[in-house]
Amino acid sequence: MILDSENLSLYDLYRLLSGTVLPRPIAFVSTVSPDGVFNLAPFSFYTILCSKPAMLGISIARRDGQKKDTVRNIELTGDFVVNVVTEELTERMNITAADYPPGVDEFQKAKLTPVESDMVKSPRLAESPINLECRLDRVLEFGRVPASSFVIGEVVRFHIKDEFYQNGR
Repeated sequence: MILDSENLSLYDLYRLLSGTVLPRPIAFVSTVSPDGVFNLAPFSFYTILCSKPAMLGISIARRDGQKKDTVRNIELTGDFVVNVVTEELTERMNITAADYPPGVDEFQKAKLTPVESDMVKSPRLAESPINLECRLDRVLEFGRVPASSFVIGEVVRFHIKDEFYQNGR
């Protein structure tokens, strides 16, 4: 089978890419608005970019042509936290994926616990075994509209539960 991406709908392209590029871990990204409202949202398009400095990138698609709260918060505050999703968090992660209006605290909706970070304003997720505090490096825009923002952040602090880190791994 041969498929030309130009002839596929946005939905079909998304399904093809997300079914082809595997495994696709989930970045559970927490941010805070300038008004102090917490935001927590899952994104499956993220990756490591560099080791020194430690950098990662998250692709965040727009909704109805508008930037999502996560991107707006990151651009306005300059930071975010990536929280690892475990199997036990899957159900509550799905709750945070809903299309809530701005100003809604997804931590509260999913009954999850925000905790203060050490080096950034955005909260960490207490229930996650690994949290990566990140400072914004830059945001790149992709797509014809543009359709996605690619957020690049430098990991400035790792929080890892002891049982998940042994012998430097």
